[in-house]
Amino acid sequence: MARNYHAVIWTRISGEAEKMGDLILSDEQISFTYTNEYLGSGQPGFCLLGDVSIWGSDTVSYPISERVPVFPRLISLIPGSNPRNLQRRHYLDILRAVNGKEPPPGIDTEWQLLMMGGHGGIGHVDVFSDDITALKWYESDTSERSKQHLPESSDNRSQLWRMLKRNVLDENVDFDSQVIDQVLGPTPSVGGMIPKLLVSIDVPDRMDKADSAINFYPPDTDGKINVILKVEPPEYDGMLDLESMCLDVHREAGFDVPDHYRFDSDGLRFLAIERFDRHEGKPVPMESLFSIIATGDHQFRENADLLLEELGTVFERLQPIAGLDKSTPEQMYRRILMALLTGNGDLHLDNTSILGGVKGCGLSPIYDPAPMRAWPRHDIVSAIPFDPTDYEDHGEYFVSLGASFGLSSRKVNDCLMHALDATSDYVGRVKNLKKIPDAQREQLIEIVQHERQLIKRHV
Repeated sequence: MARNYHAVIWTRISGEAEKMGDLILSDEQISFTYTNEYLGSGQPGFCLLGDVSIWGSDTVSYPISERVPVFPRLISLIPGSNPRNLQRRHYLDILRAVNGKEPPPGIDTEWQLLMMGGHGGIGHVDVFSDDITALKWYESDTSERSKQHLPESSDNRSQLWRMLKRNVLDENVDFDSQVIDQVLGPTPSVGGMIPKLLVSIDVPDRMDKADSAINFYPPDTDGKINVILKVEPPEYDGMLDLESMCLDVHREAGFDVPDHYRFDSDGLRFLAIERFDRHEGKPVPMESLFSIIATGDHQFRENADLLLEELGTVFERLQPIAGLDKSTPEQMYRRILMALLTGNGDLHLDNTSILGGVKGCGLSPIYDPAPMRAWPRHDIVSAIPFDPTDYEDHGEYFVSLGASFGLSSRKVNDCLMHALDATSDYVGRVKNLKKIPDAQREQLIEIVQHERQLIKRHV
């Protein structure tokens, strides 16, 4: 017999915890209904195209599929099945301990994972199994949580390091999962190929010193910096140095880039990227382009369901509905050019996000510009598919692409020259990085030189 799953969505977007509404998942669809109190609050909805201003008191519904088993906005709150996903490993360890058996694949387990870690994550949406659980979580004393830090000499810090070394570096060491749970709890999910944690850190005054001893704290700890903490696995040796450099390149080129700190500690390599989905202690709505497009188009289920040249039309449709900043199409085109010229073929709809609500939103700061083409298995020109059939080569295609974002020939040329100028010393910067394996260095240099030649041929 089919069963329904029930949950609730809460938020702290106003500074105070308040219930948004009720969530129900059935065999064929998922639905969400706002509370009367939230309808009158004037606050943003749980997702951009599910906003109160659009739906009012009507129930928001979405036809689920194997690829999108819940509302697209909630997918990011379920830890992905990537081998290095620290949250998924930790959650599954907890479920094994509680249930005494291996969690079976399927919606039952995925729903439990969402209930365990679907709050405190990126953006303003918090998912709980029920209202009582939500209230208990919000009532937890921040000052008590702030005491749960990991001092440099404590067993707690040692256990976290052992967990990271086992799950990231594949070292044969044991750790106490209960200690990890007590200190960090089931930390909110963060997707992607690289292991990540949402934590707080001390003010980074020693990041320039090798092998710094860093303290980590639970997210949103008073007086600390909220970060996405990336941990470098051995199969991506040197990646965090490259990503840190690319963040610098984008910032110098005038793009909005969060503060970031690259450091090593006890044999582990970290990149801490300061979170920007918080403002004055309050969460800010943030949603991936994938989620927004999938919510508006129920036929869209995969990145491959949209061509790069169709992306401009998406922004055109969003602008009158979502209050999208009018510069967004141009900014997106500029980001695409920078990705091409820095070897980032992994710029896709899941790692490009919109920040803000329907009263005013735009592209989020750049947060994931790693040049993944340096690794052969990621060597694709663009993770968003495109069709260069009618062009001499894909260099001509990317030059012509600007028109699909509504840009004039003169503006397209400005964007192209800006990207070429911003990356003019890129090869030299790659050569100067000391910890990059020769194979990755040589491949990346060859790729970006080739892309520059193709673009210059058609400017």
